[in-house]
Amino acid sequence: MLPFLKILRSHWPLSVIFLSCGLVFAVDSLNLEATERVLDSWLMVPADITSSWQSLLSGDLSGDTLMPFATLLSCAFLHGDAAHIGINMLYIWVFGSLVYRELGSVWFLVIFALTAVTGSIGQVLLEPTSPIPTLGASGALMGLEGIYLAMALRWRLPNPDVWPIAEPIPPERLMVLALVGLGIDISGIIGQTQGIAYGAHIGGFIGGAILGATIIPRPKNAR
Repeated sequence: MLPFLKILRSHWPLSVIFLSCGLVFAVDSLNLEATERVLDSWLMVPADITSSWQSLLSGDLSGDTLMPFATLLSCAFLHGDAAHIGINMLYIWVFGSLVYRELGSVWFLVIFALTAVTGSIGQVLLEPTSPIPTLGASGALMGLEGIYLAMALRWRLPNPDVWPIAEPIPPERLMVLALVGLGIDISGIIGQTQGIAYGAHIGGFIGGAILGATIIPRPKNAR
């Protein structure tokens, strides 16, 4: 247990994300049976974003118009159940630890926030009139995959080790894993699979790939 705590301390930006999502999930779970759940206002509803965007274009700058845009980010800290948050945190650990190691804490947090937003935008673009709330850090997760893929294509990265995997993993394998995840999302859209925000996944991935291909600095261990 002690080595795990040391790793979390050394990867403190990821620990901040894990703790934030865990606390929000705990609070939301305690209010599961409530008529009006405390964190319902954090959910991103595509139809609300579309309506607010149209109001903004017409010149309405009121709080009621601007507030829904905050949910583009806040929904990333909400999760539906234990499996949902568990899987998201696992993959955020895998790709997030690599991005943090190569780019540092500031870039990691910026990438997480920006790709969470681009993920939400992707879902709005896919289903602009949907009244179904969107939640989860999947957009940011896919953003981390996208930026790692872009880094691995631009630079030669070392074989990274990801705790608790015993041996370093070739970047090519992680690139394939990221592409497989993207392929699953695209097939889900084509097959019109319900219950998963595929638009958020693809929006996050595209956001991460664009950041990785343009403005990020050279990774620390690039060769």
